[in-house]
Amino acid sequence: MENEQEQIKGFLKSSGMLNEEDINYFLENGKREQISKGDYLIREGQICKKLYFLHNGAINIFILKDGNEHVKDFSLNNKFITSYTSFQTEKPSLIYLRAEQDCKLTSWNKSFLNSLTRNSIHWAEFARNMADYLLMRKEKREISLLLDSAETRYLNFLKEYPQAFQAFPQYLIASYLGIRPQSLSRIRKVLGTK
Repeated sequence: MENEQEQIKGFLKSSGMLNEEDINYFLENGKREQISKGDYLIREGQICKKLYFLHNGAINIFILKDGNEHVKDFSLNNKFITSYTSFQTEKPSLIYLRAEQDCKLTSWNKSFLNSLTRNSIHWAEFARNMADYLLMRKEKREISLLLDSAETRYLNFLKEYPQAFQAFPQYLIASYLGIRPQSLSRIRKVLGTK
């Protein structure tokens, strides 16, 4: 548990906006959780009322359409994760968050986080910066899907998620890249990254 708190503390300190007192109060209000491979943090139709910090494990963030999973994003160790739109709007989620490995997490309720951002300029700034980061990350991915070749998307993916093939099945990675699994196999073979 001490190591888990240090993971969160390190992430928060890297923002440069929060002092030790802010961080310790935040840590004291987190709840430890574990989920097994195949379990869901959130399903389509549920209202997301928590923010999670993923200590270890792997989460697949996807949309289900016509029985097919369309991967929106992945999350690996040392990241905050939530169904952002549902969390912010308190409307049912359109996405799923599913564990692809056993996961250890810490969670915070929305009401606690709202109180933090209302009462602290530091937390409000931190929340704004996190939202900006997510928006820029989303835009970068959308531009890449429109402009980059499949090979370039694959190579950029490997830089961002070097352990992805140990955490996620190849068909999910292909979905994230916007290609078919057979195309991903061909690209890996051509580039010698198998």
